[in-house]
Amino acid sequence: MKELVRTIVRALVDSPEEIDIREIEGSNTRILEIKVSQQDVGKLLGKKGRNITALRNIVTAAGKGKRHCVIEVVEEKPFESQWRISKGKIRRLFEGRDYGFIEAENGRTIFFHASSLQGVGMRSLSLHLPVEFEIEDGPKGIRAVRVVPKIGKDFQSQ
Repeated sequence: MKELVRTIVRALVDSPEEIDIREIEGSNTRILEIKVSQQDVGKLLGKKGRNITALRNIVTAAGKGKRHCVIEVVEEKPFESQWRISKGKIRRLFEGRDYGFIEAENGRTIFFHASSLQGVGMRSLSLHLPVEFEIEDGPKGIRAVRVVPKIGKDFQSQ
């Protein structure tokens, strides 16, 4: 699967020599983390996320009957966040559109995009799942970035 993804990504980007794909094996899931040069991230994602969605669909179809495979694009930290790490829970999910909303501990509702998820895909999320995230200014207001699902004694799922 890793080589299939590498071949497709090579065709999309301008700097194929900078492609790095890391495979993380889980019991039921395989995660492929794709890292490309900062200039190529937009080409990999495509307009309105069409390229990465198509790549995820190809991987899903190629892996039918086997372990679930998740594709994640890993970006270098392009800019600094305004606040430190915050906690909250998933409030609403729009899987078909690759975004959702988090309810922060202070009660504020914050937008997040699927590309902000770290180590998981949209299908792995559920309502009220505790998460940690950073907040930054986006083109349309604040948004959650580097969203990490958490389970443990420090988090209360309601």
